[in-house]
Amino acid sequence: MRGEQPSSLFGAGLAPCLFLLLASGLQAQTPPVAPTALSAPVAAPAIRVTSETAPMIESTRETIAKWVETKQLISKEKSEWSSGREILGDRVRLAEAETASVREKLGEIELAVAEAQKKRDELSAENEKLKATAEKVKARIVVLEKQLRPLLKMFPDPLREKLKPILARFPEDSEKSTASLAERLQNVLGLVDQGNAFNSTITSVKELRTFADGTRAEVTTVYLGLAQAYYTNSEGTLAGVGHPGPEGWVWSPENAQGKQILMAVHMLEGKEKTAAFINLPVKIQ
Repeated sequence: MRGEQPSSLFGAGLAPCLFLLLASGLQAQTPPVAPTALSAPVAAPAIRVTSETAPMIESTRETIAKWVETKQLISKEKSEWSSGREILGDRVRLAEAETASVREKLGEIELAVAEAQKKRDELSAENEKLKATAEKVKARIVVLEKQLRPLLKMFPDPLREKLKPILARFPEDSEKSTASLAERLQNVLGLVDQGNAFNSTITSVKELRTFADGTRAEVTTVYLGLAQAYYTNSEGTLAGVGHPGPEGWVWSPENAQGKQILMAVHMLEGKEKTAAFINLPVKIQ
């Protein structure tokens, strides 16, 4: 509304004022005419430019020119304001749409953060449970390793050879072991499984044995699990009995029982077809 004030000022007030100003000035320079009864209407007196009226006319022209220029500027400002208002309106609508989109994304992010925090809390609680379980498993593994360590010396050579990879990983000091719990548990289970398997079967192996006089001979050794073993050469002249001890297996010569032990070996290998009872020396601990 403020942009329309110049228009009302010049349009409603300035033009009549200028006209009256020109008329009064011109009338002051025109001599009066005596009226007559029959005289015709007098025409408007011609405007005479004199030294007195010239400045006023020039000032009026300048004022009118400025008025026209002002009207043009007002029209231009109105046009630019209308165009600018539309651009600003588009920008405002775009900004509002972007703001709504950002708010929506912020809401989604807040939900995602809340869900992630919830998941993190769940994982943290689960991790604490796993840590507690791992500590219990570690304590149990340490106990099992300590119980197995003295028993490893009582394993016979064929079993120790089979368990050689596991024995190489078995810790000397369970309290200072840096191996993972999974590896240590696997070692313990492997030793127990293989030990039980060997203890539940009769195993026959060929091996070289060194005797008290320094001679070496090939013998067949039969292990009755982890409790007892017998060996003999192919003639039954060199024979003996073995049993596990704290520092390893202890072997005692039993040459007098060589034939009986050889018969047992033949029956085990399927060479002896006739079933029979065989008396063998047994040591019970």
